[in-house]
Amino acid sequence: MSDRDLVASSLWTGEADRDRVFHHADLSEQERRALHGSATVQMPTHVIAGASVDVAFHFCLGTTQLPVGAGLRIAWRWPFDWSAPQMQDSKAPNFLEVSSPDHCVLVSDFARGGGLNPWQHHIDLRVTDGTLRQGDVVEVHVANWEAPTFRTQEAYFVLLISPGGNDQWSRLVDAPRFEIHSGSVDRLVAIAPGDGVVGERAILRVRAIDAWENAVLVDAPHVEVIGADIGQPVPCDRYPVWEIPVAWTTPGVYRVQARIGDHVVESNPTRVHTQAPNHRVFWGDLHGGQSEIGCGAGSLDHHYAYARDVAGLQFTSQQANDHYITAELWKHVRNVTPRHDSSDFLAYLGCEWSPYTEDGGDRNVIYLSDEERLNRSDRFFAELEPDPTPDLRRAPEFLGALRSRDVLLNLHVGGRPTNLEFHEPGIEPLFEVHSTHATSEWFLFDALSRGYKVGVTAGTDGVMGRPGACGPGRRVTRNVRNGLTAVTAEDLTQRAVAAGFFRRHCYGTTGARLLLDVVVNDAPMGSQITTAGAVQIHVTVEGTAAIERIDFFCGTEIISSQTMAEADAQRLRLLWGGAREIGTAAAQRQSWKGSLELSEGVIHDVVDVGLQSPKDEITHLDQRVTFNCATAGNDMGFTFEAEGSSEAICRVVTELGDADTPLSQLRQETMVIDAGGVNRRIELGPAPCENSAMSVEATFEDLEPPTGEHAYWVRVTQIDRHRAWSSPVYAMVKGDRS
Repeated sequence: MSDRDLVASSLWTGEADRDRVFHHADLSEQERRALHGSATVQMPTHVIAGASVDVAFHFCLGTTQLPVGAGLRIAWRWPFDWSAPQMQDSKAPNFLEVSSPDHCVLVSDFARGGGLNPWQHHIDLRVTDGTLRQGDVVEVHVANWEAPTFRTQEAYFVLLISPGGNDQWSRLVDAPRFEIHSGSVDRLVAIAPGDGVVGERAILRVRAIDAWENAVLVDAPHVEVIGADIGQPVPCDRYPVWEIPVAWTTPGVYRVQARIGDHVVESNPTRVHTQAPNHRVFWGDLHGGQSEIGCGAGSLDHHYAYARDVAGLQFTSQQANDHYITAELWKHVRNVTPRHDSSDFLAYLGCEWSPYTEDGGDRNVIYLSDEERLNRSDRFFAELEPDPTPDLRRAPEFLGALRSRDVLLNLHVGGRPTNLEFHEPGIEPLFEVHSTHATSEWFLFDALSRGYKVGVTAGTDGVMGRPGACGPGRRVTRNVRNGLTAVTAEDLTQRAVAAGFFRRHCYGTTGARLLLDVVVNDAPMGSQITTAGAVQIHVTVEGTAAIERIDFFCGTEIISSQTMAEADAQRLRLLWGGAREIGTAAAQRQSWKGSLELSEGVIHDVVDVGLQSPKDEITHLDQRVTFNCATAGNDMGFTFEAEGSSEAICRVVTELGDADTPLSQLRQETMVIDAGGVNRRIELGPAPCENSAMSVEATFEDLEPPTGEHAYWVRVTQIDRHRAWSSPVYAMVKGDRS
């Protein structure tokens, strides 16, 4: 039975006190068509991601009549970011029109995030006059509909009727699925391992991607690197990715260059050792997101294969919200997951415990042993044979039950942010700072302010079936590109990597695979130490772009900030960033509409920085640059050159703040506008040099630390606005320093 069939095998699915979908698995398709009617979808079988397409839906009524108040519904799953249909302008994209029999009047409506979980985007048709009878036909047409932005072979619509005009919906026989294909090449991605050894063979993965982050089929790359022998590129069996064997010949730090046509990319750094190190850095994502088992897209097999072959991850987990998971689905997850475990990739069995925040909030559970029991937070389904395992709806009883189990938990900000009032330190060492939801430093600061021992992670938490290689699309459900986690472990086994996480030997990034080493009084990140004197923090970074700044923290306070990149005397930079408020992806999303204008002279050579989606737009015309973007804890902007007299004024205007500053002053210092919210700000000043060092070291010494225990850690920012956060070293400072 397929993942889709398993999802539809329940009696009904849906959230408590909201809409329910009755799947009628007890009826044959012929019986369902006769009783509830049929529906077809006319559209191309292959759609280009993000492109416009005409779609026509054709309903034909069965014996069940639809009186006044009853309805038809066209629904699609949470990740499918179709643009919102509109009914005002027939010449504009996404125009919706409906035709129905003369004896019946229907009113149409569109809901984004409606009650039909997880098919929460839907077009509704309600009967307001007359009755739809057997054989009646209703047609819905959406012209120039802007299609979903992620590649998949498993796109589909759910078509339903509600005879009673209430929250009970009967699912019609599904129309055939359609495929969404990648667009044209936008850029290349090259992925190398974090560590290597002379004489050891490794795999470099190179892929081309379109503007929406989808892998694109291209010719084989040309690869160059000093210090290694390069083999012939081999195409991946399943995805448009090239795998290039690399044999390291010389110790050092290497970044491999790959070229396909006019596109060139440099890989993340690999640190090559003369002899095998005791510990290596492994890249992965414990919070890879959800497949169709959950509220996402794609099969579970696809989830793990994509993580390994496309994203080049070395470990991941599938974290479907537990309230979607029936006993049959959990059995399926337990069967499929270990099949993807191998010598170069770890597939962790997992599920996300998902109550509302007041009851504990989302928690990623990694099961380190096979687990038959799934103690859910709730059930958005009714099984034909109910699972007798009790639900654990609040954090105290849930954490109490898991305390004695073989588990590892990761706490995070998601649809239901983790409530840190509840915490079980023995099994909850990890706190996520970034995912496709947002950059959520406030969540990390909350944990630190409570005195928790924090191991920092970052991940995807995606729903598009792209763990480790996902973007926000049209920002229907997500805001930014995924993060990644680096963990230091003795070897790539489930136990060794889990041990690294329990020791908090890990750090999170916004997706850049930079190498970060933080040592506090000779102890690695995650350690607990005791000292009677000074605390020295030493940082070594191998970046994927020039390193702009290293911030040294004690707890939630910056105790030193060291600028590593030199200022570019010829260029200026405008940045905007931060979040609207703490909370979910929607709560954190902040829109930025504004402009930068030069009173006299000209602006030229505008180069964007840190944009996350094609929805982020920067437009340049002579003396003026306009922008229409969104952030969620991250920042973005552009660099530019400005030619004007010393009296020329740079004017920045946004809905959240504006300023007039002489051009001569901006060449000397950075102007910062506090825009409220959660670290919302606007910065305008000298741009960092692009050719600044990617390999840096920095040291800070806290000469007279206060007594007590303190968390020392660092945040690294690259000039491309990628960031990394180390796990802290916890230093217990003695009172007697004699």
